Amino acid sequence: MHVNDIPARYGPRVQLVVAEKPSVARDLARVLGVRPTGEHWFAGDGHVITWCIGHLVELDEPAAYDARWRAWRLDTLPMLPPEFRLRPSPHAVAQLRAVTRLLADRRFSSVVNACDAGREGELIFRYVYQYAGGGPPVRRLWISSLTDDAIRKGFAALRPGAQLDALADAARSRSEADWLVGMNATRAVTARGRAAGHTALYSIGRVQTPTLAMLVRREQAIRSFVPRPYWELRGELRTADGGRFTAGWRRGPVARLATAALAQAIAERDTAHGAAADPVGPRVEQLRARTVREPPPLLFDLTALQRTANRRFGFTAARTLEIAQALYERHKLVTYPRTDARHLSSDVARELPALFARLAELPDYAAFAGELVAHPPRPSRRVVDDAKVHDHHAIIPTGLTGATRQIDALDRDARRIFDLIARRFLAAFYPDAEFAITEVWIRVGAAVAGEPPPGFGDAALGPRPPHDDAAAEPAMLDHLPPPPDRYFARGRIRVAAGWQAVAGINAANDRANDRANDRAAADGRGEPEPVLPALVVGQPLSGTFAPLAKQTTPPPRYTEATLLGAMESAGKAIDDEVLRAAMKDAGLGTPATRASIIETLLKRDYLARSQQQLVPTELGIALIDAVPVASLASPELTGAWEARLARIARGQDSRAAFMADIAGYVAELVETVRGSSPPAPTQGSRPGSQPPASPPDPPSPASRAGLQSLAASRASSPRPTNPPAAVGAATELDCPRCHQGALLTGARGWGCARWREGCGFVVWFETAGRRLTAAQLRDLVTRGKTRKARFVSDRGVELDGRLVLDPSAEGGAARLEPVGGG
Repeated sequence: MHVNDIPARYGPRVQLVVAEKPSVARDLARVLGVRPTGEHWFAGDGHVITWCIGHLVELDEPAAYDARWRAWRLDTLPMLPPEFRLRPSPHAVAQLRAVTRLLADRRFSSVVNACDAGREGELIFRYVYQYAGGGPPVRRLWISSLTDDAIRKGFAALRPGAQLDALADAARSRSEADWLVGMNATRAVTARGRAAGHTALYSIGRVQTPTLAMLVRREQAIRSFVPRPYWELRGELRTADGGRFTAGWRRGPVARLATAALAQAIAERDTAHGAAADPVGPRVEQLRARTVREPPPLLFDLTALQRTANRRFGFTAARTLEIAQALYERHKLVTYPRTDARHLSSDVARELPALFARLAELPDYAAFAGELVAHPPRPSRRVVDDAKVHDHHAIIPTGLTGATRQIDALDRDARRIFDLIARRFLAAFYPDAEFAITEVWIRVGAAVAGEPPPGFGDAALGPRPPHDDAAAEPAMLDHLPPPPDRYFARGRIRVAAGWQAVAGINAANDRANDRANDRAAADGRGEPEPVLPALVVGQPLSGTFAPLAKQTTPPPRYTEATLLGAMESAGKAIDDEVLRAAMKDAGLGTPATRASIIETLLKRDYLARSQQQLVPTELGIALIDAVPVASLASPELTGAWEARLARIARGQDSRAAFMADIAGYVAELVETVRGSSPPAPTQGSRPGSQPPASPPDPPSPASRAGLQSLAASRASSPRPTNPPAAVGAATELDCPRCHQGALLTGARGWGCARWREGCGFVVWFETAGRRLTAAQLRDLVTRGKTRKARFVSDRGVELDGRLVLDPSAEGGAARLEPVGGG
């Protein structure tokens, strides 16, 4: 059917509806009574429904503005177009042609922007509308659920398109700022590197590069970390009636001793007075018992859901988003997932009783939801707060009519994510969990007249260092202190489960206790908190005391859960979820984009996954090392930009002012790069080759060679967490297994460049007790064996031998063959 046939066939006042994707268009068609047939649109009485397929148009290439910008030259930068132009995205040209024809038809009375109700959805529609040269008056469908009821209510309350102009301003500003910073920085740094004689392509992004920089800084801290031995003292204490518990030695805020001799000396003097009958033996000196309450966790936004799913199930951020989006779009079981809110609005609060009733029909949640039906809760401001809901409220279950059948049809992963969302939602309306906390100081030795007791809290125990600060190690005592010695213990018992019963957290392993134990391990305060026996001040105890040897540990590598948290708070270590919520506007990216940023870094080989950890490759480290302008890798600067974009969306900041500041930053950036020293020439670069007109995605192997040669200089030391051939300089040798890939110098050995395609060929640097030379590698690969040399057998015996090539062997392709004679 041709577009010109639509008004004549279906009436004089037809409304055009533009959805973000075909699946949503089918949902809208079902509710609006439109038959979902047609290649590019669906038509029915009163409505024509078409769709985008993601971004149908995008910002144009630099050469479209100025022919001089085709070449990658420093003297043509900065590139600051006076007005940005759009071009068709190559993936859906036919659909773009159909949408623009529909928008150009003046017989439509209005067009409904039904793209996803968020910043990116607004941009998708606005760009298409602009590319088409405008169209009918715009109205906005703004819904947080794709249930039939939500769609009907949304169409009954369409908003004037102009009400979303501020959001559109923020969306355009984000898109143009990414172009300005990414295009100019990538070209400037790459062109400067070419002056050094190599062809590395430095792919730099406004959000991507600061995110990579956080990972690289953490990796550098780990690699430079030198473990320090230290000792702790443990007291095994007993009451007269057989109660037992463990306490840790402390001298004020210090719990670590610098030498074994020092620890042993304290242990021996305390053990000498370990009997309960000893006048200066162990005594309960101070005791504090209190009840603490832990409120339910805040509802899920996308980042919190991704972090929880990563910790609980090992899901990547991208996988969690994919599942949540399917639960929203296809199954209609949860609300809009790409949200940054962790609260509900007051209008949603009015629908809570009905939602509790539907959840009560599901066997897994019947007991908990039934209690809320029988005794309707009064939601607190931790749950309902209009001031903290902007585009969308928190993720909650929805559309549960007949849900038992729908949930039974979910696969295992989707069921897990739905269960997380449902239990978090119900738990929010349950009472606090309550815990009985007992803290005790035990003194061994005679009290000193006039000496104040140690007390409780940070004043006595010392402040906890930030867990992200590798340098903030607790102090160590390096001299023998005078007696008395004191030991501290803390016990914890859950006395009321409250919301934890809904979340499925049992008393023996409650989440709060896990957090406390994690902190104890991180700050040197001892082992997980025990359950203490009944104690009273002055009570004599018996005990034995022994030193415990330990080592300081480096900061942990990022997992996706911890990286998402760091991105959310622009690299600041914030454990408190309320404080983190206050920082969300100043994070790196948005909940909707963080997963794709991580995946982009992985796709470009700047990161690698090692089980649950994210490890920067030598390629990624080389990129950050080569960036000459620190602000390009600054999480704080990018976070400040994100905060301004959020203010623009709320009408609290000006798009013009923000873009002027970005343009000024780009101009300063180019001048700084122009005046900086280029990276030193590196082996493997090919001077004179021209980078592509725009950054490839990912960088081509030829462009990557320069960065790989930069990486090779640091690849000689063992890095057990990296794949053997993930990075490094080319050796000019072909892989003898697959005969397709080149051999690269990696972190621990030489491996095939096609390791991602499954070729596992590797020769380790350290083989048969000897560090191999490049000449020995060449002999092994080209001749099938090395010359005779001195090696060490598996039994540790030195012998004359040669290495023989076994290309199909797993775990190392060189095997030792003993030889006799000269």
